Amino acid sequence: MSSPTYADIWKSMSAIDVSEWTQSRAVGRQTLSWIPWSDCMAILQSHYPDFEYEFYPITLYPDGSAEVGCKVSIGEVSRVVFLPVMDHKFNAIVAGPESSPSSRDINDARWRAFVKCTAILTGLGFNLFRAGEGKPAEPIVRDEVKARREKKTLATKLTQLSEVLTECELSRDPDYPYGRKVKVKDIKLGKQVLKAGGPLLRVNKAIAFLTKELNEIKES
Repeated sequence: MSSPTYADIWKSMSAIDVSEWTQSRAVGRQTLSWIPWSDCMAILQSHYPDFEYEFYPITLYPDGSAEVGCKVSIGEVSRVVFLPVMDHKFNAIVAGPESSPSSRDINDARWRAFVKCTAILTGLGFNLFRAGEGKPAEPIVRDEVKARREKKTLATKLTQLSEVLTECELSRDPDYPYGRKVKVKDIKLGKQVLKAGGPLLRVNKAIAFLTKELNEIKES
């Protein structure tokens, strides 16, 4: 099988919505967003399980700062990224009388470089970066991420409610193996919640109520 091209990889990976895995926090007046390296690796592994990565030896500069490098390869294509060792405010850590890049700082920088290199090679989460600085292009604030997750949860719950209603309607069939049936008015109320499309609290209550009624019928 031929190795995927840069175009093939970018087309498949850049289209992935990473909001589910995105984390954000305020740094000064900015809200910075990123994908944790473990989630980045899991996504990459699921699409290209034979990918490889390599960390380069740390480079020390005369001003006391340090730089790390990472290479990510998929088949015959690869990208290399170099990144300064930074503190929690994304400022380069400079060695001095009272501080210097620790092993933890270097390790964190390497995994940041891995995420950035993956983004440059594959397009995964590329929208979170701007001008190669590792800062968000369009910050995804916590409320927006929360809203997207709730929307996804609601869609899942609506599907679940639809399935429960289908079983409730089957209970009205003459051949239903249990003596009791779900009340017509309860099915009607469930359908109204489904048609309204929410809110999530009402959907959860409808699922719980109808499921309880079905279980009581089966246990009677």
